[in-house]
Amino acid sequence: MTASAPAEVSPVPTRAPAQARRGTGGRAIGATLVVIAIAATIFNDLMAILPVGELASDAFIYVFPLLLLFLLRVPGRIEIPIGPLLVALAFYVVIVAGIASNYDAIALAYFKGRGGMGRVITQLMALSFGLLVTLMFYNLTRMGYLPLISRASRIALFMMAGMGVLEFASWHDLPGLAQIHEALSQIVHSSSGVAYAQRLRMTAFEVSWAGVMLSFLFPFGMITLGRNLWRATVYTALVLLLVTLTQSRTALLVIAAQTLLFVWFALRHRLDHLLYVATVGSLVLLGLMVSPGPRDAIWTNTTNVIQYGSLEGRAAGDADENLSNVTRLAGIQAGMEMFREHPLVGIGFGQYGFNYPNHLRAEDFRSWEVRKYVTDAEADWPPSFSLHVRLLAETGIIGYALWLLLLVPPLVRSLQRSDPATLIGRANIAVAMTLAGWMLLGLSIDSMRFFGGWIALGVGLALPARSLPGEGPDPNSQGEAAL
Repeated sequence: MTASAPAEVSPVPTRAPAQARRGTGGRAIGATLVVIAIAATIFNDLMAILPVGELASDAFIYVFPLLLLFLLRVPGRIEIPIGPLLVALAFYVVIVAGIASNYDAIALAYFKGRGGMGRVITQLMALSFGLLVTLMFYNLTRMGYLPLISRASRIALFMMAGMGVLEFASWHDLPGLAQIHEALSQIVHSSSGVAYAQRLRMTAFEVSWAGVMLSFLFPFGMITLGRNLWRATVYTALVLLLVTLTQSRTALLVIAAQTLLFVWFALRHRLDHLLYVATVGSLVLLGLMVSPGPRDAIWTNTTNVIQYGSLEGRAAGDADENLSNVTRLAGIQAGMEMFREHPLVGIGFGQYGFNYPNHLRAEDFRSWEVRKYVTDAEADWPPSFSLHVRLLAETGIIGYALWLLLLVPPLVRSLQRSDPATLIGRANIAVAMTLAGWMLLGLSIDSMRFFGGWIALGVGLALPARSLPGEGPDPNSQGEAAL
């Protein structure tokens, strides 16, 4: 295992025929494992087997050891980027400092059958696993697997869409398809159950996490589509259709922002095309707004999604106030109170839930979800509904700054190197879209188990500077035409 700073991808050494045959076999195994690993990112509701906390229901956790063994089969092959390593180590130092400064409270903490130190361990496992995923895909990208990662992303998205078709069929009890969905759901949704509201969750345990998965698969699947605008448009339309059927505010926000970012990258050097798109979009919007029926439907549905999280709005006879917004604001407000009390290194990693009941206001209990989080021992762990707020509360301003230092430089670098004309340039677009999406997702989810984000971080750290005219072929473009 060696340490290195991000650099150009090394050329493939010349090998003897026997070595080449062994290399071909090893690459086939690696390719298979990469495809399986990317496909595994879409399943996070399996029956828990390993004692690894919130990671236990993710399929990716069971594929990871095989992919790691594949990388470790050649001693000294794994390289480590020095800069991100130092930032990660500093982040761990802040976490340890937060635990030490709050040790008495953490040692005595107990809530919903969980202890304070136990929660520290499980959350450290999630963070460490994410960093290992980044390291793994950093090396896989440098080994030339980038085109395969893109193709595997499209395969995974079509798998989600296929499950979505079956789910849609189950809503209408279509013979055959509904039964297939029910049978598959026994495995795919073993924890949350087969029954779910008529909002498309596909392979995820809930609709918000379907949006989380799409925010990675959507940009990475387009890397090897090339500059074929028609294929990219059809692919984007499929993603937007799936996101619309989820009726998730989180998914709509993130995918819409990523789509706009992609359109900007694709058309920023073609003002004429950009004007065409803006003109057509304006005409379509004008036509919808002057038609009373579509205008009222759009306004009503948009208002319902913003206020209630679904197209139906508040159910008839529902005595409780809008639970979604009240619950989210309560979680965020509680986290900010924790941050104000412990601004430097926070209350301790993983300790948000233990402090949640003590930072609620009387008006927060209007939501039955808030009441459930506090009083029901079987209910889910209290979420902060924001990774940014959770990190501020648990690691303070120092930890949050280090977290940003880990994500923002690769994001900015990818923005600067984006170019739809080359494979490396399109990969930078995908990394920028995914990391920007992760920052937006942090406004709604508070978990670090977003494997797509960790994968994008690893790819972004490994990408060389984009190819310039006269510099020769793109070092990672081998096999692009076949994909």
